[in-house]
Amino acid sequence: MTINNLTFKFIKYSFVGIICTLIYFISMFLFVELFKKDPVISATISFIIMTVFSFLLNKKYTFGGVYSHQQLLRFSIVAGIGFTLNLIIMYGVVHLLTLHYIVGEITTLLIIPIVNFTLNNIWTFK
Repeated sequence: MTINNLTFKFIKYSFVGIICTLIYFISMFLFVELFKKDPVISATISFIIMTVFSFLLNKKYTFGGVYSHQQLLRFSIVAGIGFTLNLIIMYGVVHLLTLHYIVGEITTLLIIPIVNFTLNNIWTFK
């Protein structure tokens, strides 16, 4: 794969990521502000919702190819890694550092997409 192809794929991945991030933040807002749920629990539920959309959109628009159960399994493992990072970061920021949950959200936004793209590109959808 050339640098240009990788760059184009990352741009498509980023676009899907923006859509999924919006889904995640809307879910977080609804759970925390409207339903008054704990931010860590809300982040967990929102992450699961976002992951479903992420697989479907990335499979169709970013990586393409024929669907396979192996890809779904690998994507789920990568999502699990992202979920674990998300949970650790949110717990650390909200409960250990006692900062506003938005600080945790920004932190996860800077770390998790890079980890997920790398793993999905070299392992899930190779």
